[in-house]
Amino acid sequence: MCLRAWWCVTKMYICTFVAALMWVWYLWHSTTRPGEVPPGLLISVWFTTGTISVGLCSLCNWGMVQLWAWMNPYCYITYPADNWPWDYTSSKCIMVNVVQWILTAGIIEESFKFLSLLRLRPTSEHVKAGLRWCRCRVFPWAPKGWWMRLADSPLAVALCGVAAGGGLATTENFMYIFNQESVEKAFGENDLESAYGRIAASFAHMVWTGYAACGLARWQFMDPQDPGRPRRRVSYLLAPIVLHGLYNWCSTLQRCEAYEETYMGQLYKSDGCYLPPNWRRVFKGGHTVVMLLSFYWWHAEFTEVTHDDEDDQAANSAAAAGLPARV
Repeated sequence: MCLRAWWCVTKMYICTFVAALMWVWYLWHSTTRPGEVPPGLLISVWFTTGTISVGLCSLCNWGMVQLWAWMNPYCYITYPADNWPWDYTSSKCIMVNVVQWILTAGIIEESFKFLSLLRLRPTSEHVKAGLRWCRCRVFPWAPKGWWMRLADSPLAVALCGVAAGGGLATTENFMYIFNQESVEKAFGENDLESAYGRIAASFAHMVWTGYAACGLARWQFMDPQDPGRPRRRVSYLLAPIVLHGLYNWCSTLQRCEAYEETYMGQLYKSDGCYLPPNWRRVFKGGHTVVMLLSFYWWHAEFTEVTHDDEDDQAANSAAAAGLPARV
C-alpha cells in the first residue's frame, strides 16, 4: 500500500511536469520555423528559473512569511485565521491577506522569473556589450557567455517567458506535492487535490511570465518612437504580480482545517473553514476568473507577437526575392 501510494504521488508530479513541458513544446512547434528559435534557448531559461529563481524565491518567501507571522500570529499570509476555529475569518484579516499575497508571492516570484528573461539580448552586438559590461567575473570557471543569451525575435522572447514560468512551476510543484501535508492526504485519505491543483498552477505561472515577456519583446524590438512601445521593459510585470497574488488569495481562503477539542468531558468539533460556504463558492469562482483572465490577456499578447513575427518573415522573404512588401 505504501509503495502504491508513493507511486501514485510520483505519477501526479510527473503529470504536472509533462503537462508544462508539452505545452512549451506545442507553442514552440506550432509557431516557429526550423532554426528560428533554438530549443537550447528555451531549455536554458527553463533550467535557470527551475534552479536559481526558485531557490531565491524560496528564501525570500520564507522570510516574508516569518515577517507576517511576527506582525500578527493569528492573521498572516498562509494562516488567515484570526477567529479560527470557532468563527470565520474577519473582513479585516481577509483584506490584509490579499495585500500580503501580492507583496509576497506576487512580487517575489514574478520578479525572479522575469529576472531570468533579462539575460536575453536582441542582437549579437547586445550580447557582446553585455559581456563587456559584466565581464563574467562572478563565476570565473563558467564558460564565456554563460549568462547572456541571444533571442533575436519577439517570438523568441515570448516563448522564453512561457518556458521561464514552466521551469519555476515544476520545481515548485515538487515541493508542494511531496510536502508532509500532501503526502499524508494522499496516503491516508487518497486525496490528490494538491497534485491536481498544481497542474493548473503550472499553466498560471507560464501565462503570467509569458505575458510579461510579451511586454519585454515589444520594448526590445519596437521602434523607440512608436507610441505602442512600452515605456519600460517591466511595464507588463504589474498585471502578473497582482493576478498571482489574487490567485493565491482565492485559493487560501477556500481552505478548511477540521478541528476538535474536548472541554470538561465534552467533545467540540469544527469544520475549521476560513469562510462560510457561500463565500467559499465566491472565492472559488474568483479563482477561476483570475485564471481565465490571465490566459486571455496572455493569449491576446502572444497572438499579436506571433502575427507580427509572421509579417516580418513575409517582409524579409519578399525583400530577398526582390518583391514589394505587403502593406
